[in-house]
Amino acid sequence: MIVFVVFSCNKKQEQNKTKKGNNINTSQSNKNKTEENKKNSEKDSSEIEKQKEFSSEEAIKKAEEEFLKDSKNLEKYRNYVTVAFYQNREFKRTKEITEIFLKNAPDYSYGYRVMADILFYEKKYKESAEYYEKAIGILKHGKQSYAEYKDIKVLNNVLSEIIEKNLIQAYRLSGNNEKAVETFIINQKFLKENYNPLLYNIALENAKKDNEMLKSTNSKKYEENKKKLSDLN
Repeated sequence: MIVFVVFSCNKKQEQNKTKKGNNINTSQSNKNKTEENKKNSEKDSSEIEKQKEFSSEEAIKKAEEEFLKDSKNLEKYRNYVTVAFYQNREFKRTKEITEIFLKNAPDYSYGYRVMADILFYEKKYKESAEYYEKAIGILKHGKQSYAEYKDIKVLNNVLSEIIEKNLIQAYRLSGNNEKAVETFIINQKFLKENYNPLLYNIALENAKKDNEMLKSTNSKKYEENKKKLSDLN
C-alpha cells in the first residue's frame, strides 16, 4: 500500500514535470510567434508607408504636370494644392506653384489664401495676415468672387472663416492684439449675419480677451474698444 502511494506520487511528479515542460515550450513558442508577428507587422507598416509615400509623390507630380499645362486654371491649382500642401505639407514647391498662379491669375482669392496658410504654418504671422487681407479684399470686391464659389452663402461662409479663424488669429499670434480687436469690430455685423452663431459668440469673447491685453499698453484704445464690444451681443 505504501509502495503504491509512493509510486503514485512519483507518477504525479513526472506528470507535473511534463506539463511544466510543455507549458515552458508553449510559452516560448508563443513568445517566438509574438516576436515574429511584431517583426512582420513592422515590415508591413514600413512597406505601407513606402507605398503611401510613393503614391503621394506620384499624385503630387501628376497634379503639378496638369497645372503647368494651364497655370491660370483655378481647379487644376486647387487640385495641386490639396494634394501637395493640405495633404502632404509640401511647403517649398507649393509656394513656387502659388507664385506662378498668382502671377497668371491675380484676380482669384484662393492663391492669396493658400500663400497665407503656408506662411501661417511657417509661423510668419505678420506676412500671413497681409495675404489674408488680400484674399478678403478680392472676395469682398473682386470680379472673380462668384466665379470661385458660385453661391453667395458659401462665399460669405468662406469669407467669415478667413476673417475670424485666419486673419484675426494671425494678428493675435503676431502679437498685434489691437489689430485683432479692430478687425473683429469692423467685421462684427457681417460675422454675426453669416458666421456660425456659436463660433460668433466665441469670437466675440476672444475679442474681449484681446482687448484686455491693451489695458496696460494703450488705455485709451482699450476703453474705446471696451465700450464698442459691450454694446455687441
